[in-house]
Amino acid sequence: MKPKKQGQTLVEVLVATVIAATTAMAVFSVLLSSFASQKKADKREAAGFMLKQAQETLKSYVSAVPGEADYSPNAGGVWSAEPGSNWALLGSPAGITHNITALLQNTPLNDNDPSLPAPSFTYTVTDINCGFGTGSTACKRVQFTLIYQDM
Repeated sequence: MKPKKQGQTLVEVLVATVIAATTAMAVFSVLLSSFASQKKADKREAAGFMLKQAQETLKSYVSAVPGEADYSPNAGGVWSAEPGSNWALLGSPAGITHNITALLQNTPLNDNDPSLPAPSFTYTVTDINCGFGTGSTACKRVQFTLIYQDM
């Protein structure tokens, strides 16, 4: 009759350690990916909010009365987020691009990380002849471009 063994063998300890390490790796992997997903979701939500806010702001420059200050390019209607003194809805048949990247300051879209590309926010206004004339009375098509690091 063999004597009774006490404790575990080295193989049993190694197998238990490998199982514990694999389980821990899986748990930490899930945690890290959930944090990364949350950060991406926050950025996408902020991007959607910025686009909606820009659309709503541009709506304030549209009027049926050409004499109103916000409607006329000569009487005002300058968006403070855009450098320069262009009318917010200044366009042309070829399209004019307006830079409103300043709106991204202090948002989750601006990481302030010099190793990442800087975000940009622009919109292009194209004049469309829809029977109301050209220039400030032309119909406008607006296309937004928002570029940010999605990490």
